[in-house]
Amino acid sequence: MLLNRGSKFYRMFAISACGCAIVGTSPALEMQDNSSPVAAESAQLQPYTAPDQSASAGVPPGWKVTSGSQTVIQMSGLQGETIFLGKTFTARNAPFQLGQKGTGGTDLSMPYSAALAQKLTMILQQAAAIGGNPSPQLSITSATPIQLPPTLGQCGRFVASSTTPRGPVKLTGALCSLPLDSGGIYKNIMLLAQAPAAIAAADAPIASAVFSSYKIPSDMLVKKLAPFTAPPIAVPSTGGARPALGAMPMPDDTSADCFDLGVIRALPPSQLPQKCGGRLPN
Repeated sequence: MLLNRGSKFYRMFAISACGCAIVGTSPALEMQDNSSPVAAESAQLQPYTAPDQSASAGVPPGWKVTSGSQTVIQMSGLQGETIFLGKTFTARNAPFQLGQKGTGGTDLSMPYSAALAQKLTMILQQAAAIGGNPSPQLSITSATPIQLPPTLGQCGRFVASSTTPRGPVKLTGALCSLPLDSGGIYKNIMLLAQAPAAIAAADAPIASAVFSSYKIPSDMLVKKLAPFTAPPIAVPSTGGARPALGAMPMPDDTSADCFDLGVIRALPPSQLPQKCGGRLPN
């Protein structure tokens, strides 16, 4: 699961949040029980389902859901924490222009060739600018690629520090930059937990429980992963029909399963089926 207490990702977040150096994982830490803290937090979560039935998640006691629709759920905590689940940013493949939305209904312009860490920085800077806030000073502590099928593009997990008008915060989550479509547009899907730096380490199990509780119906997830631009119509040719030049593979149930298992659940390759780049039989 994303931010599982026994996972390397969780350990990096907890170490980063306490301000310690990341020097690797000790055998003792590797062997400690990884179920009780998260299980305890999960038991306290209150179930929430978006009104349009597009997604569900658990909400910690005292937290409030601030929005829930079209597979996206956002909630806020008691001490300034925020969690975004499934937030999608559509980008046009063009030079980044801070504070300016992209053309054709996109959220921003951003080079598709940029590294995932750079895309994360640009997305967060754009979100701040659109909200009328100063551009955050983002420092990425850790960026770990996720190996998944080509239909899911480029995915990775991150741990970062940033600034806000209310003070320093710690961020952790996952980002997928989906393949560029025939219209020069691509989707970026994010799961993000943010907390004031002083309490981020203590909040890590809560974030873990919320992330792992997030669920999207398979048909909705396939739609979420689909290209922003409708794919070209297949044209006939000698030997039968084939996709027009520039067409990209359409996401299917396999893509949805792999996104759910590899990004939302954060299962390691040893627990993923081969169709998702793992080692288990399909």
